[in-house]
Amino acid sequence: MNERDLIRHLAHVAHRYAEIVVEGAERHPHLGPLLEALSAATGEEDPRSLPPEAWEEALWGLLVEAIADRLVDGWDRYGAPSAARDPEGEGYVASAEGPGEPIVVRASTKREAYREARKAWVRRLLE
Repeated sequence: MNERDLIRHLAHVAHRYAEIVVEGAERHPHLGPLLEALSAATGEEDPRSLPPEAWEEALWGLLVEAIADRLVDGWDRYGAPSAARDPEGEGYVASAEGPGEPIVVRASTKREAYREARKAWVRRLLE
């Protein structure tokens, strides 16, 4: 299952749940904040009237925006990962600063080292 399918399934489940919880949905501890975010994203006062596909698009947009904000903030705060030839031997080493300990990755190619360091850096920023 890819990310888009996961969001589609979550949107449909949340939409169905919102249909069931009619009384006090805006005060529900989990549904209330979701309805508020969807309302802001879609401009619809009561997003429960929207079809599940609209929820999917709105949730996808909210997720993309949140991830983009985290990455940009991380890049500004810590800088981007970098890679170079490993001075201690064969191959390449990539490193990154971020929350927690520094990230160091060794690999046979520069591309592989840089890719693995970026993945670790992004994971850490999103945790």
